[in-house]
Amino acid sequence: MNHANVLLKRSNICCALTLYLWHLPFPLAVDASDFGAGAILLQSDDKESGRQRIIIHIQDVNDELPYFINRPLPMQTVVQLNAVPGTPVFKLQARDPDTDHNIHYVLVRDRTGGRFEVDERSGEVRTRGKEPFMLDKEYVLYVKAEDRNGKLGQYNYQSTPEMRLSIMGGKRAPQFYMEKYKTSIPESQKKDSDIIEVKAKSFADRQIRYTLRAIGSGAGTFNIDPSVGIVKLAKDLDYEDLRQPKTYSLVVTATEDSGGFSTSVDLTITVNDVNDNSPRFELPDYQAHNVDEDVPYGTSILRVSASDLDSGKNAEITYIVQSKDFTIDDRGIIYSNKRLDADINNTYVLTVEATDRGDPQLTGTATVRIYTENKNDEFPKFSQDVYTPNVDENAGPNTLVTTVVASDKDGDNIHFGYVGGGTVSGMFQIEERTGVIRLINGKIKLDKDKYELNVTATDDGSCCKDGRLTPHTSTALVVVFITDVNDNKPEFEDCDTYSPTVEEGAPSGTTVITVKATDKDKGHNGLISYSIVKQPNQKGAKFVVDEISGVLTANKVFDREGEDGRFVSVTVKATDRGSPPLEGACSFKVEITDINDNPPLFDRQEYKEHVKQDTPVGTNILRVSASDEDADDNGAVVYNLSAPYDPSDFSYFKINPESGWVILQKALDRKHYNLQAIALDKGKPQHHATVELTIEVVNRDSNPPVWDQPVYGPIVIKENLGRGEVVTSIKARSGIPDEPTVFYTLMRGSNEQTNSKDTFYLTPRQGSNNEMWADIMVNNPLDYERLQQYNLTVRVENNGHNILAAECTVYVTLEDVNDEIPLFIETEQETVLEGVPPMTKVTTVTAVDKDGTYPNNKVTYKIEEGDDKFFTIDKELGIIYTKIEFDREIKQAYAIKVSAEDGALSDRPHEKFGTAKPNKVLQ
Repeated sequence: MNHANVLLKRSNICCALTLYLWHLPFPLAVDASDFGAGAILLQSDDKESGRQRIIIHIQDVNDELPYFINRPLPMQTVVQLNAVPGTPVFKLQARDPDTDHNIHYVLVRDRTGGRFEVDERSGEVRTRGKEPFMLDKEYVLYVKAEDRNGKLGQYNYQSTPEMRLSIMGGKRAPQFYMEKYKTSIPESQKKDSDIIEVKAKSFADRQIRYTLRAIGSGAGTFNIDPSVGIVKLAKDLDYEDLRQPKTYSLVVTATEDSGGFSTSVDLTITVNDVNDNSPRFELPDYQAHNVDEDVPYGTSILRVSASDLDSGKNAEITYIVQSKDFTIDDRGIIYSNKRLDADINNTYVLTVEATDRGDPQLTGTATVRIYTENKNDEFPKFSQDVYTPNVDENAGPNTLVTTVVASDKDGDNIHFGYVGGGTVSGMFQIEERTGVIRLINGKIKLDKDKYELNVTATDDGSCCKDGRLTPHTSTALVVVFITDVNDNKPEFEDCDTYSPTVEEGAPSGTTVITVKATDKDKGHNGLISYSIVKQPNQKGAKFVVDEISGVLTANKVFDREGEDGRFVSVTVKATDRGSPPLEGACSFKVEITDINDNPPLFDRQEYKEHVKQDTPVGTNILRVSASDEDADDNGAVVYNLSAPYDPSDFSYFKINPESGWVILQKALDRKHYNLQAIALDKGKPQHHATVELTIEVVNRDSNPPVWDQPVYGPIVIKENLGRGEVVTSIKARSGIPDEPTVFYTLMRGSNEQTNSKDTFYLTPRQGSNNEMWADIMVNNPLDYERLQQYNLTVRVENNGHNILAAECTVYVTLEDVNDEIPLFIETEQETVLEGVPPMTKVTTVTAVDKDGTYPNNKVTYKIEEGDDKFFTIDKELGIIYTKIEFDREIKQAYAIKVSAEDGALSDRPHEKFGTAKPNKVLQ
C-alpha cells in the first residue's frame, strides 16, 4: 500500500480500507493538513511538517471458515475386511484461522449403511458393526468440520464444504498427493539439480517406486529418482534454442513393490527465459558545476543515458537516483528535489541506477557529481520535534533523563537551554553544551504522570562572517513520562473477612467465593492474576480459581463426614505482571456445610438380653445406641420401638426416645420377646435404621453379672499411647455364688468411634481373690487430629445354667501431643527496592501446624543466625522487615533461612532422645 488515506473528523479515525487480523499491527506515517471545516486529511506521504506515527491494533472476530488440511485429496483410505468395531481407519483434520475457534467434526451423509462413525472432537473415523467388510467395495462418507463458535443461525455454524471420504474394503491403488503437478524452471537451471518432488501414498504401507516418461518431444531431458520421486534435470536448457520445447509434458507412475497396484499422474514443466544482460550507461561519471544552493525545486541539472542489449521487458529501463535531494525521470533527466545546502555539502555525489524490467532485474550504475556554492541561512535543527523519555518514579538526584541533539547545517556551535532562559526547569536541569537532561542535584519528588519541558537550541554564528549578528533559535518539546515501579505487591484487603461455605455433595465447579486483591501499582504492574497455592502434603487441588476474575470454585465433590471434614483450608495467591512479579497470598477456611446423607447406625448388629422373671416394672432392661455422622439435626438420633413379629410384645416394653433405654412397663409372663428398635435422625429427608432385640426371660433364681461401674470414664489417654499398652482395667462379678467365672467381650460397633476398626482389644486377666478383670488395650495407632473420643461397649456373661449378661460403656478421650511439625505454605520470592529505609515490610511467611490444641499448634518464626544482619521478622505474625538500606550495585539478591517452631516440647518418636525441643522446620 503506497497511499492510504485516513480521514480524521472530530477526533474519530475512519478506515478507508478493509483491515484484516494479519495486518496487525498497522503502521501509518501520518501528515496533518487543513482539509476544510471540521476535518483533517491524514496521508502516508513523506512530508516533514505535522508528521505523526499511528499504530492501529486490529481485534479478531470469528469471521473465517474452517478448512480441512488432510492430504492427499480427495480423501481416501482402506479398511481391513475383518476389522473389529472401533478400529480407526482415518483421521479428519481441520484448521480455523480465528483465534476462538471450536471445531467439531460432523458425519453429514452416510452411504455405508452405518458401518462407520466419526468422533466429533478428534475427527477419528472408526468402524462399527461386527460383519466383515467386502473386498473391493467402496464405502463412502460425506463429512464436514464446523466451528461451533462461529454461529450463523440457531443450528447453523461456519463450516467446511462437504468432503467425500472413500473407504475401500481390502486394498486400493496408491494415491498421489496432488491430482496433477505443474512447475516452471529458468533456462539457467543447473544440470542434475532437483526440479520437483512427486509423492504418492501406499494404502498397503508398501515401498513405492517411481518411473517417468515424456509425451511428445523432450525425452531424456528429465529423469526421476525411483525411490523418493524427485525429478531432476538431465540436460542443459537454452530458451533461445528453437529445437528445445518451452513446455514439457511428462507422466509419472507410482508402483507398489511385490506386485502391488500402480497409478499415474501428469507433470508439466515450463521453461522460462532468463534476463542475462545488464543496462550500461554511456559515461561512467557525469558532472555539473557551479549550481547555486538556492535554485528552485524541480530545476533540471543534467541528463544521463543508458541502454540494454536484451529485448522486450528485459530491455525496458527505469532510472533511480540514490538521493532524497534529487529526482530523475524516465528520460534520465536529473532535477533538484529540495533546497540545496552548500554549508553542509558543497559537492553532491549521487549514484544513478538504470534497471531493466526483467526477472531478475539487472542494474547498471553511474556516478553523478554536482558542485554547489554556500550561503549563511540555516536554523539549528533538533534530531526530533518531540522527545519522550521515561524516568522511574523512584529515581534519585542526577539521574539521566535523556539527551537532546541539535545540529546547524552552517556548522555553527549550539547552546541549549529552556524557553524563558536558564538551564533549570522544576526537577530537571540541562547541560548547555551537551544537551544532556538530568534530574536536579537535590530532593526529588515526581508526583505527576508526565512533565513537559520546552527546550531551545541557539547557534553562535561562527560559520560565517558577521554570523553572530543574526543568531537563530529552534525549540523542541521534551515530554518526560514517569514510569511506575513495581514496588507494591497485591493485597487481599478483605482476606480476614472471608468465611465461605459450600454444601457437601455440591457438584464440582460450584462457585464458593470471589476473592479480590488490589495492587497500588499502575498499568501492567497493577494487573493481577490469581492461582491456588498447594497445601503441604495435599493430594490434588480441592479448589480452582479463575486467574482473571478471582472466582473460586470447588474442584471436587466434598464429603463432610469423610476425609474433607468440616473445614478445608485454601490459600489463594495473587501475582502481578511486573518484572520481577510480586505476590500476595490469602489463606482462609471453607466450611463444608452438612446435608443429611448418612443414616443412623446402631453400634451392634443385634441386641440380646436375659431378664429375670420377677424384674419390677419400670426397670431399665437394656440400652440401644446409634450414631449418625451428619451434623446438627441431621445427626440427632431419636428412638422408637416396634414388635413386627408379635404385636402383643410391644405392650410389655417402651423406649426412651432420647436415651435409647428399653424400659419394662408390664410384668413378664413369657419366656421370650422379639422387638425391633428404630433409630431416626431429624434431618430432611429423614433417614432411619432398625435392629433386632431379643429378650429371654429366666427364672427368679438366676442372677445376671454385675459391673463395678455401669459407665467408665471419660478415661483420658495420650494419643501416642503405644500398641499393647493398657488403657484401663474394668471388672464385673458373676452374680452366682460359688461360680465367679465371667467372660468378657469388647463389642465391635458400626463406626470407628465404637471400635468398628478394632482400634482397641480386650484381654482377660485373673486378679487377687480369683476375680476376673478385663484390660482394654491399644491395638492400632491413635490420632487426636483425626478422632478425639471413643465409646466402647463391653459385654460380660456369667457361667450359670441360664447364661446372663450385662454391658457397660467405657468412654475414652484422647489427649493431644505435639507430634506434628510446622509446614510452610509456600516458598516466597520477593523484591525489595534499593534505597528503602530500614523496617520496610518485605513479605509475610506462613506455616501451619496440624496439632489439635494450643500450644502444640502455636507457631513462632525466626530468621536463622547470619541472615538476621539484614532482615528481622515478627516472631508471631511472620512479617519480614529490612534492617538496613540496600544497594543493588553491591549485592543483588539475598537468600534467607526462616525457621518455624511450634510451642511445646516434641513428642515425636525420634525426638525423645537427647534434649527435648519443640518441633522445628526451615525454609
